[in-house]
Amino acid sequence: EEEGEEGEGEEGEGEEEDLSYLTDIGPAAEHEFGEFSFFGLSNRKFTWFAAQLHILFASFILGCPMFVVIMEVMGARRTQGVRKAIILSNVFLGVLIGVVIGIVMEVIVGIHHGVLYGMWACAFGALVVSFLNYFHKCMNMKVSGVIGAIFGTVIACALTPVETYHADGVILAVVSGIVGGLLSNFIMFAEADFKFERLAHEVTKVIGFCYSFTALTGGLFLFIMMVVYSDFISYLVSTFPVLFMVAYPTLFIVETIVMYAYVYSWDPLNKSNKKGRHIVLGVILNIFGLSLLCALDGPATFMQTPPLPLDQLTNISEWARLTNATWMPLNYHRLVGNGTFGGYMVCIIGAYMYLWSEKKEEKEYYDWVGYIGNIIGVGIMLPLPAMGYIFVREIYQYDATIGMYIMSDRESMFMLVQGLLVGTMFSVSNIYMWVSMKRIENAQRFFPAMKFGFILIIIAAAIWFTPRRFFATMMPEPGMDANMVLPDNLAFLALMVAKNTAAFALVSITFVNYIFYTIATKTGKVHYGKINPLGVYCLIFLGFADIWLMSWMGVIRELSRMNWHVYKVFKDVTPEKFTPSLAESGFHVTTIVWTFFIIMTCIIWLGIKYPKSKKAEEVSPQATPQVAE
Repeated sequence: EEEGEEGEGEEGEGEEEDLSYLTDIGPAAEHEFGEFSFFGLSNRKFTWFAAQLHILFASFILGCPMFVVIMEVMGARRTQGVRKAIILSNVFLGVLIGVVIGIVMEVIVGIHHGVLYGMWACAFGALVVSFLNYFHKCMNMKVSGVIGAIFGTVIACALTPVETYHADGVILAVVSGIVGGLLSNFIMFAEADFKFERLAHEVTKVIGFCYSFTALTGGLFLFIMMVVYSDFISYLVSTFPVLFMVAYPTLFIVETIVMYAYVYSWDPLNKSNKKGRHIVLGVILNIFGLSLLCALDGPATFMQTPPLPLDQLTNISEWARLTNATWMPLNYHRLVGNGTFGGYMVCIIGAYMYLWSEKKEEKEYYDWVGYIGNIIGVGIMLPLPAMGYIFVREIYQYDATIGMYIMSDRESMFMLVQGLLVGTMFSVSNIYMWVSMKRIENAQRFFPAMKFGFILIIIAAAIWFTPRRFFATMMPEPGMDANMVLPDNLAFLALMVAKNTAAFALVSITFVNYIFYTIATKTGKVHYGKINPLGVYCLIFLGFADIWLMSWMGVIRELSRMNWHVYKVFKDVTPEKFTPSLAESGFHVTTIVWTFFIIMTCIIWLGIKYPKSKKAEEVSPQATPQVAE
């Protein structure tokens, strides 16, 4: 009976919701507890600093290898070994592209199991066509598309667990199979270009440096967590014992071995004519990297959306805790986000090296590098809003309180900043395209349409970040003007219908402008090395803005738990359980991003620029032949 009474008492206490997060906002002038500090920073800020630095370096070493392998394939001579390796790389690329196509169609059309239809169809379409291409069969692009569609659709329908096949799912499988077939044929028979090989090799040198910083910042983060949040880290490790004590160390060690083997075997395998083996090593590196990403997303999403019912958490398996409601959506979001991050970091590399180069040939090459990085960055960023939508949708379905806290409560102004930055990035990306097209012959015919597109981009971006109210909650707080509200006749601009339309317009106009750019490069000569300096600084801005946006979205996701370490399971009782103000958060994120940006600048200089300068100094001037008298 006593146990029953205690249980009832505990249930009664659990039902009393802690609303302290509604009042403990911002710097919080009064604290009942003592404030702790570490090197002049509070415990939370120092943990925040180490965690985000670690995530930024990890995103680089996970995002760039995907980019590097594609570039290496495009730059390799099509020997027999390379063609074998291309089969594997095409299947890997097919899986990634199929997942993206499937998610986008799930969001736009509402196709059930769209991810599976897209992934299986694109991957197997790529596999079958690549296998035929290896034996110099099915060399025609159209035939490759048809074969990819047939085999991809049949296999996808067989592997997707549905009771009834619907037309939209089958059409998605057909489209994904066509994409896989066409892409495989294009890559298999593409003419090798050494510029891609050089780009891949230079980025790999930077990855090697960054891996060390990833380990250092990860160790720093773990050390701080063990000191400052020892109770919570003990709880988290006990919740995921196999993951933290077996899976994560194993994956990390294996990935480290493969990564260093990939970096330092580049020249030896090239010289021994074993390029295919090196490409396979790159694909394996990406597989382990993605596995590590998915493994660590488990505890991160568990903290935000622990499996329901909460009273059964101790009775479910570790795998059930790992695969919670938002695990796969966050995997999708980070996969695409890391790819975008890798592309924009290549933009920074190209821009820096362009500014540091003096020779005409070097400027031409690094102008091209910036163009490739921007193509990859923007191209992968286009489906990113769909990934974010899937993630937020799952949060709302899990607990609408979290979603409301993000979209229309304390974090609403955080989302406003996110919208402002995304709109600015799309605008600057299109400005870079405009500047780039000025160095292409006969590209002026597209300028009138692009000018009209710029007007639409500005309007769409303005709608994207227009809020209903300019204060965080539904009610004005002390010191705020109650009239800071959109008029009723403009209130529709703050609705999700308007936001989604604006997002679709941003993506569509950017896509159309890239079509214009592609047509211009096919029909006119591109004068690389003669780009307006504005274009170079646009690339640097895009890279910096993407770094800042990644950090900012991480802040939004972490703060959405309110005053919980694990939402409604493990309460945060530290003095810093409050949600920091917009200004405080923005300043701290900017400090972190500038730290990362400066470190990356030094790494790029040490990895690429310094070896070139040293090599140039070591080349002794040749003696000028003298004419005998």
